[in-house]
Amino acid sequence: MVQGYNVALKINDLTILGRTQDDLTIAANIKESQTKDDAGSKQYSVVGQEVSFKCSALIDVSGDTASAMDRDSLIALALEVGENAEFDVTYEADDGDAYEGTGIITNYTESSNASDDATLSVDIKITGDFTKVIANQ
Repeated sequence: MVQGYNVALKINDLTILGRTQDDLTIAANIKESQTKDDAGSKQYSVVGQEVSFKCSALIDVSGDTASAMDRDSLIALALEVGENAEFDVTYEADDGDAYEGTGIITNYTESSNASDDATLSVDIKITGDFTKVIANQ
C-alpha cells in the first residue's frame, strides 16, 4: 500500500512547497460506435486518457526554494502563455512506479481569511502522453 506522504508530484524536478494533498485523475476517452454489423448494439473502446492533478497546499514561504516550488514560482508559471506555459511533470511514489509527461496549469486558486493560514490549490492537465519511467523492484 502506498502511504500518502510517500507520493510526490514534481514540476520541472521541483516539489510544490507545503503540499498537503495531491489528487491524480485518469479519465478514459471513449469512442462509441453503432453499426449494422453489431446488430445495432453500441460498442465502446478506449482511445486515450485525460490525466490531471490537483494539488492543495499550505502556503509556506520558509522552505528551500532550491529544491521546491514556492507560491511565487507557481503564480509565475500560471501566468505563462504559449510554449512557456508547458513544463515537465513527474509523479512518483516510494513503493511504486514513476510517471512523467508535459503539463500546463489550468487553474490556480489562493484562499485566505483573517484567522486561518492561507491555502493554495493548483490544477494541472497533462497535455500529451503520461508514461511510466521507472519500475521499482
